Amino acid sequence: MDFGWTPAQRALHDRMRALGAEADAAAPDERMRVLARGGALGLPIARDLGGDGLDLVTTALAYEGLGATLRDGGVLLAAGAHLFGVALLLARVGTPAQQRAWLPRMASGDCMATVAATEAGAGSDVASVQARADRTPAGYRLTGEKRYVTWADRADVYFAVARDGGEGRPGGAPARGLTALLVPRAGADAADAPRVRPGAPLATAGLRGARLAPVSFCGCEVGPDALLGRAGAGLAVFQIAMTYERALILAFRLGAMERALGEAVRFAREREIGGQAIARHEAVAHRVAQMKLRLETSRLLIYRAAWELDQGHRGQAEAALAKWHAADSAVLFALDDLRLRGGAGYLEESGLPSAVDDALGGSIHSGTSDVLATVVARWLGL
Repeated sequence: MDFGWTPAQRALHDRMRALGAEADAAAPDERMRVLARGGALGLPIARDLGGDGLDLVTTALAYEGLGATLRDGGVLLAAGAHLFGVALLLARVGTPAQQRAWLPRMASGDCMATVAATEAGAGSDVASVQARADRTPAGYRLTGEKRYVTWADRADVYFAVARDGGEGRPGGAPARGLTALLVPRAGADAADAPRVRPGAPLATAGLRGARLAPVSFCGCEVGPDALLGRAGAGLAVFQIAMTYERALILAFRLGAMERALGEAVRFAREREIGGQAIARHEAVAHRVAQMKLRLETSRLLIYRAAWELDQGHRGQAEAALAKWHAADSAVLFALDDLRLRGGAGYLEESGLPSAVDDALGGSIHSGTSDVLATVVARWLGL
């Protein structure tokens, strides 16, 4: 097993580190544009569809590089939802026509995509969504409310999951199964009310750059070309999207943890109490060593999940393990980083309370730890 990187992969990692630093220095509203100009939104998309055609392991390495220098975890989460949650799904299950229509613009960042699945009564249990996709002679009419949609007010297209209303089903009849649709934000008649209505970004504790907001689908009329996969098979389509997202969405966290670890080591060496560096105390040294352990185990699981998907395997359990462990590790990592500084770490100016809030958000999006544990348990036959 080769754990090394090729010169081309190292060069890409270095280029993404530089791109992350450029985005970090930009105004918050400009950061996604910087990532798009630098090619970060199309790395694994096929070359003939506007991307770089990279494998997922190399893509994960690139996002690790971005996370090492771009401290805005929210915008990186939004970039991941766009690329891993929607673009890779299109590359996997989209028709050739859908791929040609959307992927070149997604790869360039001219068209931003996001996932709209969570509802008030259907968070972890996506099978319980109540939004409806009723079939019409011209395609589908989507009606419903979604919550906590990443990049909601700036997205151009939404990957939405809704109950399948069937062929001419009476309004009171129960819907069967789920249907997955790719819903453009634009396209409503100018004289009519907008068919997609994103709300204002929510005041989240962390990951504010992700611009989470509710989205209302107000009887959106879309054609049959909006259908992803088969009608009524939307749950399977959603699971594919989540597998890609879970495997790769926290790759940027590896770079963030690597950066924080270096800062923690320097602090422990330089901070003195009673004329002695605190690194000489075993309790401090062990805490930093545990941070290193969490980083490396997260790194191994994320790259293993990416490799499984590169091999054409389903990778659902590997992706769940990667996201579960990396998210929980990031929370403990951030808490240890804060505790290491004592009272100074609790000050907002240190940036560490914000890092804790960001890490907590990572333990919720793309599946909570309990949801991911269920995925793994079922894979084990439990």
